[in-house]
Amino acid sequence: MKRIIRSLWILFFLVLIIACVITFNIPIEKRKYGLTQSGLTTDYTGLLPEHVDQVIKTSNRSDLQKIVKQANVEGKHISIAGLQHSQGGHTYYKDGIVLDMRTFNKVLEVNKEAKTVRVEAGATWEDVQEAIQPYGLALKVTQSQSIFTIGGSLSVNAHGRDIRFGPMADMVKEITLLTPTGEIKTISNKDADNMMQYVLGGYGLFGVILDVTLELTDNEVYTIHTKKIKTNEYESYFLKVLNNPDIAMHYARVSVAPSSFLDNMYVIDYHKTGKSDHVTKLKGEDFVHLTKYSLELGRQGGFLEDVFWTTQNLYLNQIDNSKITRNNVMRSESTFMEFTKPEKVEVLQEFFVPIHEFDEYMEELKKLLPANDSDDDFKIHNITIRYAAEDKTTSLNYAKEDMLGLVILIQHGLQEKDIENAKEMIQKWTDITLKHGGTYYLPYYPYQTKKQFKESYPNWKEFIEEKRIQDPNEVFVNNFYENYLK
Repeated sequence: MKRIIRSLWILFFLVLIIACVITFNIPIEKRKYGLTQSGLTTDYTGLLPEHVDQVIKTSNRSDLQKIVKQANVEGKHISIAGLQHSQGGHTYYKDGIVLDMRTFNKVLEVNKEAKTVRVEAGATWEDVQEAIQPYGLALKVTQSQSIFTIGGSLSVNAHGRDIRFGPMADMVKEITLLTPTGEIKTISNKDADNMMQYVLGGYGLFGVILDVTLELTDNEVYTIHTKKIKTNEYESYFLKVLNNPDIAMHYARVSVAPSSFLDNMYVIDYHKTGKSDHVTKLKGEDFVHLTKYSLELGRQGGFLEDVFWTTQNLYLNQIDNSKITRNNVMRSESTFMEFTKPEKVEVLQEFFVPIHEFDEYMEELKKLLPANDSDDDFKIHNITIRYAAEDKTTSLNYAKEDMLGLVILIQHGLQEKDIENAKEMIQKWTDITLKHGGTYYLPYYPYQTKKQFKESYPNWKEFIEEKRIQDPNEVFVNNFYENYLK
């Protein structure tokens, strides 16, 4: 008997060793995209390659002014790029000039008393967090990951897990802007012309954000509470969360596993402890190979998607009642998500629906989407739910009332028929969203029609009229502008 038990233990450890070897030899590859001095340029998905005339990188503001003024005289077009995580050609234009803003990456001032930070647009949120964390300060609003540039996030008016401070545009005090005519000026939301409503969420069409002053808050300590619920319970659950002042941040995930497709969810709430922190280190990326391996299982669909959903629930049970700082909530892992499978691409879409429409909306999605997509080219890997408060700041606002945003991770093929199939599915999804009074987010691949764009963003005419006033020579353009606004 002892020999059998000993043999079983040896077998267990051998399996464990083999699993570890396999797991830690999974390559963590980086997607190949970005700016080149000649030839084709792409952004994160690589779906829209384009030839650009020139990529310019400088840290001198006077040089940028000269480039813009010269473009006005010579009839040239300019686009603005940071880390290029937008997915619809927002950072370049055919035969145009691209300004690579990553050299404008300084944190210029942290004001502890006023709780503000002034930072250049090419810096990342990680740069800001590293500068403000020793003061016990944290960001009010940003994405759940810290890898994006400040200028890029403001240009798409991003949102995240915070449910108390509104959209990102609401935390901006001032912007130093290089205008389409080559003037450098400071703008704020107190200005009579309210230019900030077009610059924030304006996708780089009203000039170059050089630096910005942002409002900060305390680096609070939270207790994480996780729970598994039914999807048809979420609407009422979230309203309770919203009305509970002790909850500062929140997000949720919907199951895309066949056995519980769109029926089950887990929710993550961040409860205030009444404490702040200035000593806890900013977390890095841990267990990348393990999380990569787990995600790769889920990407296969079918039974393995069920396995992936189960592992996520086990992880949530593990972190329940643990403590985390506000800054660390806003720096989720991202490296494990890199996807480099030949002839395939992963893209994001995001749909916003009014809170009171959520239950009916999810029921209608069940009729559109197959529960098991393992044999389909169009696959849904993840649906995350975030709150998007009513936006009264920006012209192209996606949240006309308090809404829930569904962030969707989709995989499809690169053949023309695969892209057309994905486009058809996403357009149907968009129609359902519009039917329920919702909208969709603009930083992604342009699957939606112009009609759907105009219905989602009824201020588009006003936006274009102001664009013509501020930029009569169409100096600042990009593929997004070409697709929807020309």
